[in-house]
Amino acid sequence: MSSEEIREHDEAVDDVEAASLGRSRMADGRRIELSVEELVRLVDAEADGPL
Repeated sequence: MSSEEIREHDEAVDDVEAASLGRSRMADGRRIELSVEELVRLVDAEADGPL
């Protein structure tokens, strides 16, 4: 894989993780009010390990 393909793959994984996090919160019945920065921080934390 080229570095561009790896970057695109990593971005896609981040998008999937963010969507999954959003769906799980909605399933809990909670309203989601996050800034983009908060969402990025949560996705990064998930990628690094358990919160």
